[in-house]
Amino acid sequence: MTEPLHALDEAKRFAGEISVRVLRAGWFRPDAGGFFGVVPQPLWSRFVETDERGRILCRLNLLLIDAGDKRILVETGTGVRMTDRARDFKGVEGGDPAAAMRAVGVDPASIDFVVLTHLHYDHAGGMVDASGRPAFLNARYVVQRDEAEAAHGDELRHAGIMEVEQLDAVRAAGQLAEVNGEVELVPGVRVMRTGGHTRGSQAVLIGLDRPGGRAGDPTDRAVFWGDLIPTRWQIPVRWTSAYDDYPIDAIEVRNELVARAAAERWWCYFTHDPGPLPIRIEATEKGSFRPAE
Repeated sequence: MTEPLHALDEAKRFAGEISVRVLRAGWFRPDAGGFFGVVPQPLWSRFVETDERGRILCRLNLLLIDAGDKRILVETGTGVRMTDRARDFKGVEGGDPAAAMRAVGVDPASIDFVVLTHLHYDHAGGMVDASGRPAFLNARYVVQRDEAEAAHGDELRHAGIMEVEQLDAVRAAGQLAEVNGEVELVPGVRVMRTGGHTRGSQAVLIGLDRPGGRAGDPTDRAVFWGDLIPTRWQIPVRWTSAYDDYPIDAIEVRNELVARAAAERWWCYFTHDPGPLPIRIEATEKGSFRPAE
């Protein structure tokens, strides 16, 4: 692997004042069969190769958003509290969001909001540091209320896979902000509940339409999909993962939002994509969707 473990991509601007950078905080290697779920191997293997253990190489991409005088971090990676055995099994390299930020000259204390798209280990594992204290001492941690409630629920599927202990540590510190549905954090940056992957999964919408823009013109808008669409490989709306708790819901919301993203030319950021970001999506002649050329 020749790419650096930690990197901060060049900023892209939306609505004139909102700066968005991809913070590449490390790598992990999910099982290919689980990652692509119902998709037959002859289809997904056109895009990605597996290692000797049947895993694919994915990035731990975080977003760093500067909007006005506020700084927002989206996702926290795997963090530092995984066991060595778990790190080996899941192929984790890096994953500590605070270390990744310091490596590229960003102070973790500068973060005002931390957005968790959901509470799985590869997105919410870095909420706290090695001592169990919130890793971002000046931030409010933004989680959908449905997600926080599911983490404390009794559904067997969720047992042991949600970062409940870290969620509770953030709550105890008075830094948890539970939101319900679509909420604007700062002007031009808002979260929206999507469900599908988990009960309370959320995406992040960035930017506003350009004033006076004509139909068909590019808009000043971007989306961070979370695990609703983790990579560009899963843009086809029916390519659900075995890790999607509510696959029917995932297909419905993906179909609606991907169609909007293509029609309105949103820039798209993906949480686990190893390639250059952001990209745009386009519709095909057959009515499906793909990365724009």
